[in-house]
Amino acid sequence: MHDIAAALDLDAIATHRRKRTAAALTLLHPDSVPLPDDEALPLDYALAHHRLEGAENAARRRDTTTLDWYRNAAGPALARLAHSSRLGPRIVIAPNEDEMIRGPHSDTPYYVLGPSTTGATEAMAALVDDAFGHIAPTGLEDLVRANAAVICLTGRRRPDQTLRSFAITRLPATVFNDHTGDAAVLGRDLVHEAAHNWLNDALTALFITIPDNETYFSPWRGTHRPAYGFLHACFAFPLTVIYAALTLPAVAGTGHAVLADHLRQQRVQMAAARDDFIRALELVADTGLRERLDSVFHHACAL
Repeated sequence: MHDIAAALDLDAIATHRRKRTAAALTLLHPDSVPLPDDEALPLDYALAHHRLEGAENAARRRDTTTLDWYRNAAGPALARLAHSSRLGPRIVIAPNEDEMIRGPHSDTPYYVLGPSTTGATEAMAALVDDAFGHIAPTGLEDLVRANAAVICLTGRRRPDQTLRSFAITRLPATVFNDHTGDAAVLGRDLVHEAAHNWLNDALTALFITIPDNETYFSPWRGTHRPAYGFLHACFAFPLTVIYAALTLPAVAGTGHAVLADHLRQQRVQMAAARDDFIRALELVADTGLRERLDSVFHHACAL
């Protein structure tokens, strides 16, 4: 499987997302709208989970007004936050730090779309769309289209600072990213978090459970990690290598320096992880998914 786009084209994921979206909307509102078409599915899938998360949080607080909003009014209200982009309808937000939620579902504060949510500035939305422009020629456009429908820009950092980016399983097709103001660097991090969302959905769609009693040394963390986290790293970081290697020739300035440094670091780390990655792949019960993960990793190693 030498074509990365083909390796990431897994029909079971779309089927899974349609079922999960339908189940979420039925739970929230039995008379909800029909399932979305293919272009709208990523955003509707993301919004269904934001509504579920928001409704659960409101119910725990016994906030019936907000619970009713998530059940009955949130659909059209949140859809109005979307803007047209190169990858279809997206929601880009940039909440303040004090709007982030600290809870048991994420090691990092996260954000749930709600009645007070406003869209990011036009400049930030344009930055995201420019990042999509860098992604488009790399063969990773469909990955980001399907797995980064809601983009939460969590803060601006200098290029020499560590950038925080993450995704959480409770909010699929949503990504959280710091940024430097450089679209090419943001493109790398959107690919990274979209990859985590893809793999989470692939494992769920194929009914695969990774044993949690196996650990492997992660050169990215400098410590042993459970197989689940290790395999995630061995999928997401190689995809950023593919992105950076293909994007670098067209990027100048600070973005070029950041991506070039990223490539140097990742080549060393992938080489250090290679043997354990081969062993960890044996824990993936589905042959087709094993081949896809292996194809991505070794394609990146060859660049």
